[in-house]
Amino acid sequence: MVEARYREPAARLGTAIELGRELTDLGDALIGRFVAEARGAGLSWTEIGRLFGTSKQAVQQRYGPSAVDGGDWPGRWTPGVRRALDRAGEEARALDHDYVGTEHVLLALASAEDGVAAGVLRDLGVARDRILATRCMSHGPGGRPPQAWLPLMPRLKQALEHSRHVADGLDIRLADTEHLLAGIVAVPDSMAVEILRRLGVKAADVQAALAERMGVAPQLLGTTRRRRRRLLAPSR
Repeated sequence: MVEARYREPAARLGTAIELGRELTDLGDALIGRFVAEARGAGLSWTEIGRLFGTSKQAVQQRYGPSAVDGGDWPGRWTPGVRRALDRAGEEARALDHDYVGTEHVLLALASAEDGVAAGVLRDLGVARDRILATRCMSHGPGGRPPQAWLPLMPRLKQALEHSRHVADGLDIRLADTEHLLAGIVAVPDSMAVEILRRLGVKAADVQAALAERMGVAPQLLGTTRRRRRRLLAPSR
């Protein structure tokens, strides 16, 4: 498809990168869905880990209990962040997605009426309708039985972890929406960053706008290191 659509090497590479990100997230969503199904059917984490060829701890950390299950969000978050995360789960279900990713949290933050993150996104022209118009937010196939909980995608887990690091580095006890947005754009290969790129907004633009509103240096909002993807590789 890439070769048929484009002739220029740069255009082909850009499209291949874009598709690679989508396929990676789709792969995570596919596995997460059936991990949830397996757990619902009674499989233990040890049994699931054996299927992956890794330890139960590794698979549980990646696809485990950090999930949308009615608003129980562990950690030190403000009510505004908890509302945004709850809404992200609602947005995912409305789109017939059986997972929650950075794109759903971005949509929830852009849809909020108040908060620093909402203000930054609004100033940058990142609106709810524009996010939904991207191909990344197309509806799922539907027709699937509702899940009791939706798994969080690994990149969202990484973003949440970075959000806490940002807040802790600024000596702030409860991470707010600005820290959540900083965590999301700090994951360079997340779907949210891809959506922003399609809307003409760079992650650095978001970081600079956040830093200005927060009165801090942009470097303090940082960029996460991409973790090596070892989970799906068989153990040796």
